[in-house]
Amino acid sequence: MKPTRLVYFLAHIILVLFGALVTLASGYVSSDWQQSLLFAVGTSIVAAGLCGMVVWVYLARTQEGVDRLKVLDVSGMDWIYPSRAAQIRTEYAGRLQKAGSAIDIIGFGLKDFKRDYLMDLEDLSRKAKVRILLLDPSSPYAGQRDLEENQSVGVIAAEAAEFVKAFKARYGAGTDRLEVKLYSSLPEVNIFRIDDEIFWGPYLAGRASGNTITMRVKRGGYAFEALDAHFDRVWNDFSRPA
Repeated sequence: MKPTRLVYFLAHIILVLFGALVTLASGYVSSDWQQSLLFAVGTSIVAAGLCGMVVWVYLARTQEGVDRLKVLDVSGMDWIYPSRAAQIRTEYAGRLQKAGSAIDIIGFGLKDFKRDYLMDLEDLSRKAKVRILLLDPSSPYAGQRDLEENQSVGVIAAEAAEFVKAFKARYGAGTDRLEVKLYSSLPEVNIFRIDDEIFWGPYLAGRASGNTITMRVKRGGYAFEALDAHFDRVWNDFSRPA
C-alpha cells in the first residue's frame, strides 16, 4: 500500500472515531439543544469518515485494476487459452489467412500442424516467410519428453521424422521462404508466431504439449520481443537443416 493511501485511510478512521466520541459526549450534557447539536455534529463526522473510507476502497480497487491493465499492456499479453494445437485451430486459421510477413513455429514433432497445414505451406510462403523448427529426432530430449508425456519412447522422434519425410516429398529441400530445421537445444517453449502475434506456452511434465496452456502476446510488449529473440537464437545457433 502506498504511503499516501495509508495516510488517507488512517485519517478517515480517526475522523470516524472522533465523530463517535462527539456523539457519545452528547449524552453527558444536560441541555437538550446541546445534546441535539453534539449528536448531529458527531453523526455527521462519522458519516463523512465512513464515506471517505468507502471512496478510498473504491479508488484502491480501481487503481489495482488500472495497474493490472498496465502490466498486461507493457508485457503485450492479449489472451490466455487453456490448451493449444487442435483446440484453438480456428485462432490460427484466421490469422494465417491474413499473414503477410512472418510465420515461425517451434515444437516437437508438430503432428497437428502437419495434419492441418502441410499442404498449405507453399501458399503461405508466398505471403510470408515460413520457418519451422522440429526437435531433432536424434536428440536425447526427444525420448525424455516422451517419458514426461507418459508415452512410449520414440513417439516424438518418429513424428519429427515423419514431418521431415512428408515435407521433402512435397517441397523437396524447401526454398528461402519455406524452411525446416531440426533443433537440438533444450526444449523450453512452444512458439507459433504469425506476423505481429505469438502464441506460446511451456512444456509441463505429465501433460501432453497440445493440452497445455497457451498465451497470445502482441508486438510492442517485452514478451513478444523475448520470444522472438529466443526463436531466432535457436534457429541460428542450435539447429541444422532438415
